[in-house]
Amino acid sequence: MRETITKFQELRILLAFIKNANEKGEVDFMGSEVGSDLSGIVTNGNRLDAALYELNEAGIIYYEEVGEEGFRPFIGAGINSKSHSRVAELVSSIEDDYDSIEQRITEILTFNPEQLSETISDTQRKLDEVSRQISSNELLKPLERPLSEIRHHFRSVSTVSKHYEDVYKNIIRPVQEEGQSGVRATVKWAIISIVVSTGLSFLVSNWGTISALF
Repeated sequence: MRETITKFQELRILLAFIKNANEKGEVDFMGSEVGSDLSGIVTNGNRLDAALYELNEAGIIYYEEVGEEGFRPFIGAGINSKSHSRVAELVSSIEDDYDSIEQRITEILTFNPEQLSETISDTQRKLDEVSRQISSNELLKPLERPLSEIRHHFRSVSTVSKHYEDVYKNIIRPVQEEGQSGVRATVKWAIISIVVSTGLSFLVSNWGTISALF
């Protein structure tokens, strides 16, 4: 399913089905807005058809086209208990994705270049001290090669950190000055707007009634 549509698109498709379903869970493609709702979610007709058939095969919805070639097919469609369960799964998964993104944004926005520089300098001093101890003690000579490798990797880290400081000054810092709350609000409302646009409020307010039918 993920290769055909995204999580957001799958969620919106299911919400469109639920929104347009009657009391029996049937979705009338001729007498409802489900067709226009779906075409607005997945604009490529072939991808939309493939997604609907995959959802049907998974038992998440009922979807079938019946008719002869050259004539408009009759579409039988509907929802069931799996439709609701899948919506809950997708919402939970999207929430997890949002939390992960929020954490990553927080880590980026709270990055402290001064602290990183201090850590690197402190580590460099410790490596220098270890190097002196190895040089002055024959018993520690076997550690010279491992220490050399550690120093090599450390130099790479130090170089990367310097580039990251440039990124911080030119990109991250301006975002921090705009305020982290603004960034979080943008991400949050982007998610909310997608869900609300397909009638999540309808789903929430009627969840108990609809689920009881199945």
